[in-house]
Amino acid sequence: MPVKQSSKQYKCTKCGHVIQQTTNHYGNTWSWGRSNCCPKCPPYAKYPEFGGQTIWECIEQQPLEKN
Repeated sequence: MPVKQSSKQYKCTKCGHVIQQTTNHYGNTWSWGRSNCCPKCPPYAKYPEFGGQTIWECIEQQPLEKN
């Protein structure tokens, strides 16, 4: 379920590098071309022309809803 946009910590699934991203969900995000690639991974692992892509995994938990 979408939530308000907020800054969350995301971890690269290949190398474990952590960054902040602003999203409206707690699911995975990924690079698009050369955008949003992991700065720590080698080129062959992150750039599409080498067959790579970065997948970012949210490492924060969605807060429980209050009723």
